[in-house]
Amino acid sequence: MFIRNAKYRRGFTILEVVLTLSMAVVLMSLVGATLQFYATNMNVRDMDIRRVQLAASVMQMIADDLRATIFTEEFDSTALEGFLSGAAGQAMAGAIDPAMSETLGLDAIDTSTMADDTSMLEDPATAETLDLVSSTLTLERPGIIGNQFEMQFDISRLPRLEQWQQTLGDSAVEVTDIPSDMKTVTYYVQPPGAVGGVSDPLQGYLPQQSETVNTVPGGLVRRELDRAANKWAVESGGMAGLLATGDLVATEVIAIEFSYFDGTIWQMFWNSDDMQALPVAIQVKITIGDPAAIQSGDVATQATTENGVSAARSFTQIIQIPAGRIVPLSTTGVI
Repeated sequence: MFIRNAKYRRGFTILEVVLTLSMAVVLMSLVGATLQFYATNMNVRDMDIRRVQLAASVMQMIADDLRATIFTEEFDSTALEGFLSGAAGQAMAGAIDPAMSETLGLDAIDTSTMADDTSMLEDPATAETLDLVSSTLTLERPGIIGNQFEMQFDISRLPRLEQWQQTLGDSAVEVTDIPSDMKTVTYYVQPPGAVGGVSDPLQGYLPQQSETVNTVPGGLVRRELDRAANKWAVESGGMAGLLATGDLVATEVIAIEFSYFDGTIWQMFWNSDDMQALPVAIQVKITIGDPAAIQSGDVATQATTENGVSAARSFTQIIQIPAGRIVPLSTTGVI
């Protein structure tokens, strides 16, 4: 009987097992670091693309509103007054009998003295400080009034179908809007934590906080109201209602700045009643911050970068006004 001898195989040593496990750990660490770098890089790019898209949408919305701005020129009655005064002089001269005019010595009637002296009736208004935040300054005629951080202008646009329905504010404080083809649009940035400001529609879906004061988040506010309703609210002391009326279009916007070009220089203030015209172009600059940092309130002062993404990024666009024209130097006061 033939018996085959059994052959024994050698096993792995402890050193080989340790080296294999170490190599596996190093390999998994490299794979994890690669995946983490890829995910972080994709998050950075996604955040940057979202900011660019948001900035483009906001700029397009502002540009569409500004291009619909209207302005009514002041009526120049000089030619009409000259025509009426000349016609009145001719009518008076024709009504006098020639024989009687020779007797009375009325051969030549000076009709220039019959013209009304309008300079005696003018009552120039006193200059007002252009401060839209703390004052109740409004425009007498449709146009643009604005400073560096807030702008208000009148647009002419047919009301949309949903605007024909009578709209009431969500609260009794808000100003009620009415359908109209002439609207007053206001842009400004609401500070975070304001009391009685424009509320965020998505805030109702967030978990309720234990704070007793009803604060609102910050962001870019766009208010569109009928021009007569807006003017009445300002002149009747309804500023609290105006501050609570509008749409919080972008909570990521932490700052907005405006500059007005009169054809010669860029100005920080504009009043179409004083300038007698609309600006040729308006430069709009918005600053968009990180939404996570906005909630903590550190975006406005944070200057460093986190994960490769800047806490705040600015976008600038120059918008041409179709109805704008170059303002004479005598009107702007530039020498």
